[in-house]
Amino acid sequence: MKEIKLERLTLYNFKNYSEAELAFSNHVVCFTGNNGSGKTNLLDAIHYLCSCRSFFNAIDSQNIQNGHEQASITGEFERDEMPEQIICGLRKNQRKVFKRNFKEYDKLADHIGLLPVVIITPYDIELIWEGSEVRRKFLDATISQQSKAYLEALMAYNHALLQRNNLLKSFGHRGGYAYELLEPWDYLLIEHGTFIFEERKKFLAEFGEDFKAVYQTICNGREQTDIIYESELLNQPLERLLNDSREKDRILERTTCGIHKDDLSFSINNQPIKKFASQGQQKSFLFALKFAQYQFIKRHQNHRPILLLDDLFDKIDESRMMQILHWIKENNAGQVFITDTHHTRIPELLSGLDIAHESWQVADGTVNKVS
Repeated sequence: MKEIKLERLTLYNFKNYSEAELAFSNHVVCFTGNNGSGKTNLLDAIHYLCSCRSFFNAIDSQNIQNGHEQASITGEFERDEMPEQIICGLRKNQRKVFKRNFKEYDKLADHIGLLPVVIITPYDIELIWEGSEVRRKFLDATISQQSKAYLEALMAYNHALLQRNNLLKSFGHRGGYAYELLEPWDYLLIEHGTFIFEERKKFLAEFGEDFKAVYQTICNGREQTDIIYESELLNQPLERLLNDSREKDRILERTTCGIHKDDLSFSINNQPIKKFASQGQQKSFLFALKFAQYQFIKRHQNHRPILLLDDLFDKIDESRMMQILHWIKENNAGQVFITDTHHTRIPELLSGLDIAHESWQVADGTVNKVS
């Protein structure tokens, strides 16, 4: 299995960091400090370098430190024993710039998958409690890291969907309804949407097995879980769905069917997890989702993703904390970055498991390595 390792991280005017430079020597790195000190911002900087975006704030300009016009994140990686330098430049009122080894990307999509990453945060509970969009983003983020064809189809579908919706709104504003003007956008939705649907089906057939295996390990085989793919395309082809929904689309002025309506249904012991699972069961379910995501990306990329764990250990009990650390050790995970509010808790547990690690203390936008 091939390795990816972040060796140096440099920040300039990024969130609460005026300047920071960190050099890493171990595969497991702990950031400890009080809430609000900047621990999560370090993980988000790494996520930026891997995924071209913040995990926590989609508006790039809001990730620039207050009072400044620009920010940068630089990462020096080792990938397949070769150096890779990635630079992310942010400037207010301008598009962000990504460079790989000093050469700027023409399209940010070309970077996705080069440095696979999985992040686990307390916000993952949204996968259970929020609407279908959150679960589709999980699907898309996972598949896109190992399939450029999927990512390109997704972008093309979303563009066609936007144009079709704009056209439907214009019909409503000016009166009249010209079906033939929808046909070019329908063609693109059908072409790309059908491909995305088939890829999601294949992904979930494989991913579901990974998920069940991980969950059974976590709960010691006491519970049965399931992930069901919900899509209108399971019953009818997209072409027929679009034709049948034209009148509804005209009235509502938006496209009411397609893969942008897909969802995932989570269950435990044949009951919806949102309604019937305990908090502990929900947390175990989420960990299993993310670890299965890690396994899927690792298998298809033939690289161990970078794993980011943000303040999980203030939200879970010690037994689940140990399950996560045992999983990291037993699965020979790649580079792992962990944040915690307790200065010694995680380092002591890692030492007890004989996992090599290093610790950094974070306070008000400054970071110091613990000797």
